[in-house]
Amino acid sequence: MNKEKIERLTKEGLMTKTGYETIEIAKRNGSWTILDEAEALIIPEDLDKEFQKRNNAKKYFLSLSRSDKRNILQWLFLAKRKETREKRITEIVELADKNQKPRQFNRQKKSIYQHIKEIRISTLK
Repeated sequence: MNKEKIERLTKEGLMTKTGYETIEIAKRNGSWTILDEAEALIIPEDLDKEFQKRNNAKKYFLSLSRSDKRNILQWLFLAKRKETREKRITEIVELADKNQKPRQFNRQKKSIYQHIKEIRISTLK
């Protein structure tokens, strides 16, 4: 969720009832805060540990645009299973060591926010 936009709409008195309800749902199901660390570009400990093994990988990752770093971190944070998260960390580090992004970020069809919206809608059913 774009919290800055929500804050602006609230201050301007433009938030709708549906908007407030969506925020409450997001707070209950955890999607309100799940990506805060990615938005702040905080590299999680497990990813950083693997980056320490390959200096070029971390250097490349840090050279990416803010939006690329954020999108990759969001993808990592949205992994549901431990095995999936570990696989994504391996992919991020191995490709970054070759100065590459994970393949799905070379031509992104859907934004991470569209994926979150789909997840949120599916939890309402």
